[in-house]
This record gives sequence, C-alpha cells and structure tokens, in this order.
Amino acid sequence: MGSFLALVSRPEHQAERARLFHSGLGTFQQAKSRAPSGVVEADWASAATFPRLNGSGAPALPDAATGTWLIGLGTWFHRDGPRSGDEARLLQRYLEVGAEELANELEGFFAVVIGDGRSREVFVVTDLVGSCHCYARPWEHGTALSNSSFALAALGPVSLDPVGCQEFLRTGSMYEDRTFYQEVRKLGPAAVHRIPTVGQRSENRYWSMGGLSPDRFQGATAVTRLSEDLLRAAARVGSAFPRPVCDLTGGYDSRAVVAAFLKSGVPFETVVTGPALSPDVTVSRDLARIAGLRHTHISTTEPVSWEQAKRAFTVTDGEYDLVEYGRVFRNHEQLLQRYDISINGSFGEIARGYWWELLFPQIGARQILDARRVAAGRYAATGSPSLPFPPEATLDLVSHFAGIIERTNAGLDLFPNTFQMDHAYLMLRMQRWQGRIASSTDQLWPCLSPFMFRSVLETSLQVPARERRGSGLVRRLLVDLYPSFANFPLEHGYPPLPVTWRNLHRFWPVPVYYGKRVLAKVFPARGAANPSAGANSGPPRVRFAPVGEVQDLMRPTEMRLGALVGEAALTRFLEGPGAGGSYEQTWTRVLSLEYTLRALEGFACHQP
Repeated sequence: MGSFLALVSRPEHQAERARLFHSGLGTFQQAKSRAPSGVVEADWASAATFPRLNGSGAPALPDAATGTWLIGLGTWFHRDGPRSGDEARLLQRYLEVGAEELANELEGFFAVVIGDGRSREVFVVTDLVGSCHCYARPWEHGTALSNSSFALAALGPVSLDPVGCQEFLRTGSMYEDRTFYQEVRKLGPAAVHRIPTVGQRSENRYWSMGGLSPDRFQGATAVTRLSEDLLRAAARVGSAFPRPVCDLTGGYDSRAVVAAFLKSGVPFETVVTGPALSPDVTVSRDLARIAGLRHTHISTTEPVSWEQAKRAFTVTDGEYDLVEYGRVFRNHEQLLQRYDISINGSFGEIARGYWWELLFPQIGARQILDARRVAAGRYAATGSPSLPFPPEATLDLVSHFAGIIERTNAGLDLFPNTFQMDHAYLMLRMQRWQGRIASSTDQLWPCLSPFMFRSVLETSLQVPARERRGSGLVRRLLVDLYPSFANFPLEHGYPPLPVTWRNLHRFWPVPVYYGKRVLAKVFPARGAANPSAGANSGPPRVRFAPVGEVQDLMRPTEMRLGALVGEAALTRFLEGPGAGGSYEQTWTRVLSLEYTLRALEGFACHQP
C-alpha cells in the first residue's frame, strides 16, 4: 500500500472525527494527486488507504466478525510464507496471536496498521529500523496516524520544530522522532505502538540489538549462514514479484545482492544510473555481460526541472531535497512501467564494517563509543553553515549529534565499539536518511533490500569485527555466491577478493584510492561541478531563476522561513550566494522547506 490516514477517538466524538478525517482525505487527494482505494469507518476509528503510483497495494482489509481491519505498508514477509498481498492471512494471524507475537514473525521493509474492533484500539508495527516512516499527531479528542507528516500537519494549526528544521537545512535529514512540526512525531523502530481511544499511546519494543551476540558466527560458518540467508531472501522476493529489477553498480553491496539472485535462480534484470562513462556504469555493464543479464542504463545528466521537483513533493512531503529526489522520481518512473519491484543493496554496508575507520586504533574494543568523534567525523561533518540561524537558536552540531548518539546507544556500553557504531548507524542514518528515500520510493512502487531482512541483518551483526573489517566477510561471500563477480574489479580498480600473497599485486590501486580520499579531505574541491547535473545546465538556483513560482517562494520579505531564521539572514543568504556545493545544497533545501510551508498554508482553509 502506498499511503494511509487513520484517526482514533471515543465514539462520542465520532462526528468531529469524521469532519477531520474527510478534511484529511481532501488533503491527500489534492496534495498527493491520489484518490483513496478503500475507506473503513466505525464509531471509534476511521481509516483510508491510497495506492502506489503503479496501482499496487491492497486497501484496508476488514474482518466482518470482529470489526478489525489491517493495512500493510511497504513490503513485508511472514516467516510461514505469507507476504505483501496476503493481508487476509496476516489479519487472521493477528487475531490468533496478537500484535507482539505477529511483530516477531515479520521481516522486510514495512509498517502494519491494525484497528482492533474488539478492544477499540489501533496498533502500528514498525520494521526493525523504522525505515518505513509512520507518524502520529494528537488532537483534542484522539490521535491521527499516517505515513505522511504533511497530511497530519494539514489537519490543524502547527508550529515549526526549530531543531528538526535546522537539522534538515544543515544536513538534509531529521533525527530521532522529529519532523518539521512540533505537533507531528515519527513512530519509533522495532516497536508495537498502541493507540487507544482513551488515554496515552504506548510503545513496546519487540526487537533490540542488545539481544544479539557480536561473536556468534565465525569463519566458514558466518559465510555459509549469510549466504543461505541472502539466497532465502532472494527466493522469497522472486516468489512474490515475478519481474524484479536489481540495482547493479561498481561496488560491493549491489554486486552481492545480484550474486544471490543469480545463485537462487530467480529471474530478474539489472539497472544502473549515472553518466555513461562513470566507473559505476562501465563496471556494471561488464558485470551484467559476465552474468548474461539484461541490463538497463539510465542517464542522470539531464537537469531536474521545477515541475519534476514539485512532483517529488507528492511522495517526500518535503522531507527530502525536492531537486535531489526529483531525479530519483524520474528514474523510478521509467522502471515501474516494466518491473514489479526495485531491489537495492542498502544495509549491505553493515556486513562490511562501515564507518569503523573512526574507531582506529581501537576497532572492536569493548569500550564506550566516542560519540563526539563519530558526530564530528560523520553527522556534523556534512553540516552546511551557509544559512546562519540566530545565535540563540544555532545548534552546535557536534554536541547535538553526540547527544543523539549517546541516547540512541544507551544500554549498549558493554558491547564492542563496532557493535555500538552499527547500532547508531542503523538507528540514525538508515532510519531517517535511507528510510526517507525508501518511504518516498515505496509510494511509487515497491522497493526493498534483502540486506534489510531480519535474518540477514541479524547474521551480519553477529559476525565478529575482525572478520568484517576491510569488507572481508563480503569478499568471502562473493566467492561463495558467484566467483566471477569476486574476480572482477570494483569501480576503484581492485577486485573484491579475499587478499592473499598470490593476488596481492592486484590491489595496487588501494593506496592510490585512499590517498586521494585523504587529500580530498585535506584540500576539498571548491565549486566542483556535479557530474550528474549536466555539463551546461548550471545549478538549480540558476536554472530556476526565471521561474515565477520560485521567485515568489524565495522572496525574503515573504518567506515563511523568516519566522525561524529571520528575514535579514535569508536576505544575506539569497542575495550573496556563496561558491561551491555546500551553498547550492542548502539553497535547494531552503526551497524544499519553503515550498512545503506554502503548500501547507494553502490547505489552512480546509482545517476544521
């Protein structure tokens, strides 16, 4: 299912809830250009579903005997065989075992929303990482739920969340439970959220990394276990979707996914996006030729138009850079005409020890993760200072993210620092950055990574640090799954083979590659062109300058962001453009948030 809206209240407030609910339906239809595929209304709850752009997704499924209904978002798989499309069986299982037991039987990228007619309460089951975004908003007599923060904000007056907005404008993502609005909060990961008609909602975590053993799978056992998990995941995807298309780039993760699909015997094709001569594209073309796969190349050199950026708003709610996602939207729109689901390699980096270099020389030590070092090296490092906030409101990004990391990792102090790093990476970056992309794309058509399956993720997390360092685990995995892929060089010029004395000569590009990375950090390029933007297109700020609608949005005296940033700061920012990617990136984020706020203002007349 692409989207949903649900409201819960006591029966005596049914009339008021109905007015609010139908106002929300109007917002969805106008702002997102989608009509509901199904509506369920009772005296205690109202719910509606909206299909994906490709028309897929089952509407809310009711049980006549109990008055219970179920909505399945994303792409879920049940351990006993049912999967997305089998919502009737999932509802029956819930009626037998309840929400907590059901949660432990699911895997994939999903959120399951259940309205229990017997107890008159709604349950929302979120996936392990909370990548399938869902939000809640309290109102005077109940709670509203949706996977659209914008739809919830449009139900009534809202105030901007200064922390969430600053996180977005400076880093491109928001964290913890924040949205643009103080009244709208994201539901947490790996939890059963209970929303009753009376009283406060509650959250019960059904899964935690604290229950795993960091050294459980070692040596050949680890490779065999991860290989079997990936093959099983590929087979399950193939059984549910007859026409999958897999990303295939020059790196490790998509290569491992494609290798698993090849070995599982599932029919599929591959795709790569990027400039024709980029290493990703040229390597992927050779890999597809080696495997005998039908391969599609989608160029990304054409600039994104303003109309395409506005279309991105219909699935992102403005929570992702509209210009950046406009290109993603355009790419997937081409693919969904021919295929049933998009398969990618996200989460594969967990098996490769991602960001562990920040832990050197104590990689794998059982000591508390240095939150400030991680915050400075990754989360705050990309923070743009191009748009200054008032001094009293400006976040010290290093301290801010260090606090988030410490709160997120509370209770994991006795685990290896690599385990703590993995947890922070999953619950921060993958939940909010990757999850925002995936949640947006899922409104177009199904998208999924086999590395996100609970079985695959748990195996990856329970392999010792010494075996995952340097992508050692994935190198051995590729040899096991598809040796030809392990033998063919990555986009950096060296092969993803386990390093031995016999093949050491093939890794001469490694010091060259990492040397260039170090130099790039010490002497960052300024004003470098974006290779995917087109050689003569110019940045969006220049290309959109003649567009009247953009001119109106970016007029400092009238910008809604002025209440948060200040008119003077906006004027300096817009009239004195800086050089380089940091300024241009901030400019498109400002445009995205301002467009969202204007769109929200346009629905004020619909608010009861």
